[in-house]
Amino acid sequence: MDTLGNGNTRGDQPARLIVTTADKPAAEIVLGDLLTIGRSPDNDLVLEDKRASRNHAEIRRLGGRYRLSDVGSSNGTWIQGRRLTAPRDLEDGDEVLIGAVRLRFLAPDAPPEADPTAATGTVISMRSELVIVLVADIRNYTAMSESLPNSEFSRLISNWFHEASEIIETGGGIIDKYIGDAVMAFWLVSDRSAPAKEVHSALRAAGSLVARAALFSGQFSSQFPGQSFRIGIGMNMGPAMMGNVGTGKNQSFTILGDSVNVAFRLEELSKEKGSAIIVSRNLTEWVLGPWRFRDLGQAEVKGRTEPVSICALEWESGSPS
Repeated sequence: MDTLGNGNTRGDQPARLIVTTADKPAAEIVLGDLLTIGRSPDNDLVLEDKRASRNHAEIRRLGGRYRLSDVGSSNGTWIQGRRLTAPRDLEDGDEVLIGAVRLRFLAPDAPPEADPTAATGTVISMRSELVIVLVADIRNYTAMSESLPNSEFSRLISNWFHEASEIIETGGGIIDKYIGDAVMAFWLVSDRSAPAKEVHSALRAAGSLVARAALFSGQFSSQFPGQSFRIGIGMNMGPAMMGNVGTGKNQSFTILGDSVNVAFRLEELSKEKGSAIIVSRNLTEWVLGPWRFRDLGQAEVKGRTEPVSICALEWESGSPS
């Protein structure tokens, strides 16, 4: 096996990619802060495959995670047999396919291949925490994806998710997952009796996402006349189970519970209520600064017997910082 990169000894392994093609020996690439992938010679990993776009994909390190993004390729980037539609954090053993080139991701200090005799049942290791959950969804995504040129649309959507992630993570939030046209994030409350700091950070991030979407819509409309780019956000605060869930080595860190489900339902209600940001009222009780909310009363939430008291966040430029 060829090795590309700075080479580390076992026991101090960085994240790596195993690159496999039909006519060359497998190569190992050590991942740094950014790896660009494509057919253009300007890329860090140059693919000699006509099905690869000149600038096809990238893997970016964000803290201890490595995020794979398609940057507007014509034929798509495939991970675990599915086309990548939004940036995704790589997990140990993930397989990425670009044309006929196969990339296998090895996490930092990845252990040797698991013993086939080891248990492979579902692993659940959870703890209860108080969290603020944010779900941001792109409006009219399906219709746009069907009517607009795939490569340009994919590039713009990838750029949006990159910008959205930056806003959330700069504001102290944690990206939990991307689900098609939506991103789910959360803020872990450090003091259950006084969550005001995290509430403020989450509200600020939500407002910044709406403001950034408005700017993004201008770029979107200039490239696709007659089209606009809008998002809707649902936010909820409550207890959730946090930890690793998965099978064997394919485990992922996530949060689960009623609080998460409610955030998704509030995002859906933002369409019905005609407001970009809908929050649960319990979250407004801990606000810092002159935030403005519009009381929307109680709403029936699918999957719950009890209604949820909700408010619309009236975001304007110049809102609390």
